[in-house]
Amino acid sequence: MSTLTVEPLAGDPAPFIAFPYRRYADSPHWVPPLKLERRDFLDPRKNPVYEYAQVQPFIARRNGEVVGTLAAIRNDRYGQFHPEEAGVGFFGLFETVDDPGVVEALVQAGSTWLRSHGKTVMRGPVNLTTNDVVGLLVEGFDDDPTLMMPYNPPSYGLLLEGAGFRKAKDLHAFELQAEECQGRFDAMARRLLQDGRIRLRTVDLSRWKEELEFVRSTYNVAWARNWGFVPWTDRELAFIAKELKPLVDPRLTAVAQVDGTPVAFLLAVPDAHEALKLARGRLLPFGLARILWKLKVQGCSRIRTMAMGVLPDHRRRGLDALMVHHLITEATRLGYRAAELGWILEDNGPMLGHLAHLGARRTKTYRVYDRAI
Repeated sequence: MSTLTVEPLAGDPAPFIAFPYRRYADSPHWVPPLKLERRDFLDPRKNPVYEYAQVQPFIARRNGEVVGTLAAIRNDRYGQFHPEEAGVGFFGLFETVDDPGVVEALVQAGSTWLRSHGKTVMRGPVNLTTNDVVGLLVEGFDDDPTLMMPYNPPSYGLLLEGAGFRKAKDLHAFELQAEECQGRFDAMARRLLQDGRIRLRTVDLSRWKEELEFVRSTYNVAWARNWGFVPWTDRELAFIAKELKPLVDPRLTAVAQVDGTPVAFLLAVPDAHEALKLARGRLLPFGLARILWKLKVQGCSRIRTMAMGVLPDHRRRGLDALMVHHLITEATRLGYRAAELGWILEDNGPMLGHLAHLGARRTKTYRVYDRAI
């Protein structure tokens, strides 16, 4: 007789971390994260998210074998910045076999925990905040995910909807083919730059701390009114920046200045998922060598935009399009095939308009779901 149990994760997180590697063993597109990184991510002593959020992972087993995972998340900062949604709790790190019974059991365990913490809505997937990996892939299953973007089977959306979840918001990713969009914004770029008031420069890695502070403050102001946004804490940004700095190529960055004052930025990096996929989740014995070979010798074929922000007083001046133009120009010169821009909110009209003018193709859609609890 089959016995299904769902229990809070206690002690060694290895079974929780290991399940996706088995779940996606036959997937041609899933990119295995480094297991050491996953341990740090789940470690309250190392991940600064735990300074303000409570996270309870759950693990589902059938006859002792792991068949699903889910983490329930109480994020107090979200309620501070979105008081009208103080009742929203989150779930993430969701993986499952294709079994509605397993999904329902995991969701019930997570929603019971969230309800005990005063929450009335369960939202996700969010791993573990809206500044990290967000959403469930619902369109675009025939391509690898780029850095810090999720991948899952097509069945996950149907399973969550069967468990009572409904769409809260869609997020889109777009691909720009470098050769196809060359020249489309040349005239605009010349016009914006002609009187000398607007200038573009690249990020100065020798002043990394100062540049990082500008990115943090601009991002937090620029995104303040966006759906689901919660500002980075100083330690969160430092945690993320430590991971990203080795990937940063200043030529794939842009800082827009107006009359000498920085007012906007764009940060893109080579898509390191192309290298991580070769490591198969392990640095040893050959994973590190494979990563370095891909990044330093062969090179990646596409880039991923990580963040962009324009201060409110300087919006609708074309600075975002100017920075994207710079990015594509440099990426083409450096030999990259394509750039993925995302995620972008489904109702971000101005950015969607710029991308349409550039000829960008929407390649992926990620969905965030809600369920009343």
